[in-house]
Amino acid sequence: MREIDAATALAWAKAGTARIVDVREPAEFASVHIVGARSIPLGMLDRVEIAPGEGEKLLLVCASGRRSGMACERLAAPGREVYSLAGGIGAWKQAGGAIAEGARQVLPLERQVLAIAGFLVLSGVILSLLLHPYFIALSAFVGAGLMVAGLTGFCGMALLLARAPWNQRSGAPSPTG
Repeated sequence: MREIDAATALAWAKAGTARIVDVREPAEFASVHIVGARSIPLGMLDRVEIAPGEGEKLLLVCASGRRSGMACERLAAPGREVYSLAGGIGAWKQAGGAIAEGARQVLPLERQVLAIAGFLVLSGVILSLLLHPYFIALSAFVGAGLMVAGLTGFCGMALLLARAPWNQRSGAPSPTG
């Protein structure tokens, strides 16, 4: 994976040598995004043709750099310049890059996963203490899922949350548009 800092990404954008693709979910993109970025959620990358122009670099962004890093690995090919923005949207904003903010704000998907995983682990512990010791299996299941996500980059909970109603945006631009 090729990762670049926000200052370099900003210089490329100002020079017009980078095509910026945001790989977050539609509601996250609608809430805040880099001006001029195209929204193609990580789950749609395999179904959409992304062809940078002549001499253009493909710059992938997300909230923190984790999903854009995964997307960068997927799209890497010989002769193709694909980069992930280290630090995501926050780093871009801190470097002075232009962002557009929507009226409706949503938590980034990673934070939603962490909040729900924490709630489920805590619930499993409390239920095992108050009702039945077998409820500890809920905490073990969530812990195993987090371990798999950390080792493989695949997170089933994130896939489910991406389809949750609050992470959808009616009238979202199509990935091809």
